[in-house]
Amino acid sequence: NMDFYYLAGLEYEEGAALLLAPEQPYWNEILFLKAVDPEVNRWDGERDMLGRAVELGSGFASVRRMNDLASVLAGAVLRAKDRKMIFLGPVVGYTHKIPKALDVCQKVTARIPGSGIRLEHTLLPRLRQVHDAAELDLMQRAIDITGIALESAMRDVRAGMTEYELKRVIENGFRENGARRPAFSSIVGSGPNGAVLHYRDDRRPMNDGELVLCDVGAAFEQYAADVTRTFPVSGKFTPRQREVYEVVLRAQQAGMDQCKPGARMREDIHLAARQVIEDAGYTDYFFHGTSHFLGLEVHDVGVADEPLVAGTVITVEPGIYIADEKLGIRIEDDVLITETGYKVLSGHIPRTVREIEAIMAEGRK
Repeated sequence: NMDFYYLAGLEYEEGAALLLAPEQPYWNEILFLKAVDPEVNRWDGERDMLGRAVELGSGFASVRRMNDLASVLAGAVLRAKDRKMIFLGPVVGYTHKIPKALDVCQKVTARIPGSGIRLEHTLLPRLRQVHDAAELDLMQRAIDITGIALESAMRDVRAGMTEYELKRVIENGFRENGARRPAFSSIVGSGPNGAVLHYRDDRRPMNDGELVLCDVGAAFEQYAADVTRTFPVSGKFTPRQREVYEVVLRAQQAGMDQCKPGARMREDIHLAARQVIEDAGYTDYFFHGTSHFLGLEVHDVGVADEPLVAGTVITVEPGIYIADEKLGIRIEDDVLITETGYKVLSGHIPRTVREIEAIMAEGRK
């Protein structure tokens, strides 16, 4: 659960809970961990007994076992002036399972007359949406690793390779440069598969004269990159491919030009990118959004219907997909909203026709 990770900094602690109770007399936050089970330890590794060392190691002044949570939580509600529990989300449809935190809130308030639940589902998305310098350093590292891997793919791609073989080049590049895993399932689609937005099959051999679309991203210390590059298997764009590619590139730049504090992802960035594509005559060939938040998750949380603020990282990723021509082109970059405008965090990764053909030529010398 990335909200828990964001607040607690614990990557592997199954069955834990974090209580935030500002009106508690001694501790405003208490970390609860499941009990130590010697039988489980044999299989999963040793877990420490509670003590000052655990508190210092976790950064929490108070660390207790989960069997204490019910009584401590009840006491915290009784001490709260309005006797309200705050549910931080997520809000789900009625057909979905009730989130665990909401289930706990309902059970506690059912046992304390006069208590209740208040919804604050945008609080954590707002916090997570704005990244501090340390977070941005981790995201930049993930993006840099992704760029190295994509450049390797551009140099190494050859007709006759399967999409899976090219994906392996990219994901090996992630691991060789410090990322333990991809941030999401890599998309590598050639020819007609480039026009399939979430293509997964990977088995098709790539041919000269085709484009290959690579939508990929490394994860570094849980922070995600998300970059798409589309390049020719042969190393050279055909005139038709270049024509469509340049439209997508202009659309992306139009979207980026709208990136600043106060802009809105749909009303400003998306519509600016879409207008370029429509003006070029490709209205029906761009059928997805242009941007999403990026952070601990590739489609990260944030408040999408509010103006952007400095410290937010979003993607800008228009595309044109012409299935009849077996042609799919998407260009995606990761963009930081700054106090005065924007910074393209992935801008060093070859993006223009000239840059892409030049680096692909290096691999063919």
